[in-house]
Amino acid sequence: MKIVLNHFKGNKDLVLEEELHPDDLELDIGVMHFPRPLMLHAQAWKSDDELTVQAHVEGERSFTCSLCLEEFNNLFEKDITLHYDIKGLDSVTIDSDVRDEVLLEHPIRILCRPDCRGLCLSCGTNLNLESCDCQGPE
Repeated sequence: MKIVLNHFKGNKDLVLEEELHPDDLELDIGVMHFPRPLMLHAQAWKSDDELTVQAHVEGERSFTCSLCLEEFNNLFEKDITLHYDIKGLDSVTIDSDVRDEVLLEHPIRILCRPDCRGLCLSCGTNLNLESCDCQGPE
């Protein structure tokens, strides 16, 4: 999202909305994917030499569970506040900062649910769906 600084009139804020495409922001990493575009709602205001952007990003992300390897979707929402020094600038592009904030929300341990039982180490049965008769690893 590019914010053109001469679009500000007087002390008025700018209200902006944009669809962010995951491929454009290179958001698909490892076991986290965004199947649809994210929505960015932002309000921006500027003073003499500073631009402040208050944004809300939301969308759906898809994961692969670390224990049972099942894919699942989860809603993503994050509020972001960004500050920029705008001395000598005509515009500010916030895409890379929004990308960084979204990636910071990537969980360290990805579970489809808090009580995920994972896979049997012997036969590979998903223990969330059924039990197995294995004696465990030898």
